[in-house]
Amino acid sequence: MKYSTETINKFLCLISKEKNLTAICKEMDMNSYEILGLVNHIKEKGINIAIKKGIDDIYMLNMGDIEYHEKNTYQFQTNDSNEFKFIAIADTRLGSKYEQLSILNDIYQKGYEMGYTNVIHCGNISAGLYPLNNEYAETNFADDTKEQIDYIVENYPKIEGMKTYLITGKIDDKHLEKRKINVGKRISELRKDLIYLGRTSCDITIDKTVMQIMSSKLAKPYTVSYRAQQQIDSYRSEDKPDIILYSGNLQMDKFTYRGVHCISIPSICATTKEMTDKRYSNTIGAWYITVRTNQKGQLESFRAISSPYYKTIKDDYLKAKKKILKKEN
Repeated sequence: MKYSTETINKFLCLISKEKNLTAICKEMDMNSYEILGLVNHIKEKGINIAIKKGIDDIYMLNMGDIEYHEKNTYQFQTNDSNEFKFIAIADTRLGSKYEQLSILNDIYQKGYEMGYTNVIHCGNISAGLYPLNNEYAETNFADDTKEQIDYIVENYPKIEGMKTYLITGKIDDKHLEKRKINVGKRISELRKDLIYLGRTSCDITIDKTVMQIMSSKLAKPYTVSYRAQQQIDSYRSEDKPDIILYSGNLQMDKFTYRGVHCISIPSICATTKEMTDKRYSNTIGAWYITVRTNQKGQLESFRAISSPYYKTIKDDYLKAKKKILKKEN
């Protein structure tokens, strides 16, 4: 059976709050079999409809793009020299008046010229959402979820041969909370060079070397290394990764703790009014990282070169041009 866009949208709006099947049938003017068919149709499109059986009825709730996974994983292989090279970035916050698209373009350009073909984005690719009555609502120029997705798809650097692997962060999750839309998933569907790895974290295996990337959901601590150290302290010795890329703290730091190489990923966004009000320091830049493995695939060496940017561009969102580069250029 075919369902119109109007029918689908009406149903999803109706179950934005938990509702029983009897009430749904009445309001949709459909029988229970038609409703269950509609649910299956919507689930095939990747939208999660939660269903539970009560004592007297069946209850439904639109969960949108919320996914339930124990762990996100991804696999990379080293090259002929047993190396895997990538750029690590985070907190681009595209759609904010404080975004620094020119710096983001420069990072990609430099990486391309140095032979880097992989970028790992460790969360908060978007500016997120603020309620209209929030004092920071005017700091976004792209105000809603669709606007931000369209803007990122259109303007995120596109260099032939380079791929970006991304997780979403706490700011990106505002779209999920308010609109039930996972921006990372939607962006990845529209840009094949932007590959979605999961919400807030992913365990990446490079040969047999384990690298964990994560975006902090917690408030910024007083010391840069504190959250990463807490995370590592929570692991048993046999569960520790070899490397952690930790974002959301807006800082650039590198240290080793309990044998784990820890990299704190800075932002690519100017200091916002909210950061200033909350007394958050904000470092801007990227890491150029090389992981080398031995013949057994285990970590042999880890090199991370920092590339900080000390000046931002005022109103860059009004000036920056999108970066599109093909190999023949």
